Amino acid sequence: MSVPPIEAIEADPMLGEAIANFPSDRGKPLLIAAVIGGAAAVVLNFTLAAIPQWWGPALTIVLMAVLALALGWYVLHVWNREIILYERGFSYREGSNIVHFFYHEIRGVRLRAERLAYFGGRLHRNLYQFTVTTNQGEIFTITNVYRRAAELGTKLTAALNRTLQPLIAARLERGESIPFLDSLKISASGLYSGDQMLSWDDYGGHRLGGRRLALLDGSGEVWYSARLADIENVTLLLDLLRQRAPQTSQPDQPTGE
Repeated sequence: MSVPPIEAIEADPMLGEAIANFPSDRGKPLLIAAVIGGAAAVVLNFTLAAIPQWWGPALTIVLMAVLALALGWYVLHVWNREIILYERGFSYREGSNIVHFFYHEIRGVRLRAERLAYFGGRLHRNLYQFTVTTNQGEIFTITNVYRRAAELGTKLTAALNRTLQPLIAARLERGESIPFLDSLKISASGLYSGDQMLSWDDYGGHRLGGRRLALLDGSGEVWYSARLADIENVTLLLDLLRQRAPQTSQPDQPTGE
């Protein structure tokens, strides 16, 4: 299935002009289903179907029918999926169901990117997972099911950041605390982890490495640490930390993501 040009997608009356569209990657499930179905057919042909009794071929047909139904369900489960990004929101299609979201209806997104190696590093695969949470607590996940998953995650995060950044800044000015994890919040006065508090005056910067974020106190010791993949709106959090970082703090190190 070819991806239609963005100019061919009509503007949404409420969400605005279309920016980019990301349909599901249909080739991968089709290939997997073909390999499994073909292998099963060959095995059954030389085993169960070769039995001279009447039930051998009959049972072979039944087993292949069940396998075909299962593989068909697997392929159709990801067949008609698509996400379209617009100026003020995005649409999420799963089969015949289409749900529209404004960016301001999204509470945050958690990012996870891994590079997997197989056969002693001879074969590599990039794994992407973006967990989106709405203000009502609804959660859905974007994975490699979609074409150009990395680009989708980058553009969606950038669009959400443009909306969330001024909202978070206004909440901080009102004295509210902003959660980025169940165990980590930020306010205008400092950082909070449970009953512990680190004021901005005692904040010593942050460090990235090993797919983790470490927050440092004034002595350079780790005050708090968490996996980057567990942090909601991690790019916004890093922006806030950089704004508060002391002048002597070190630049970010590679994350290993």
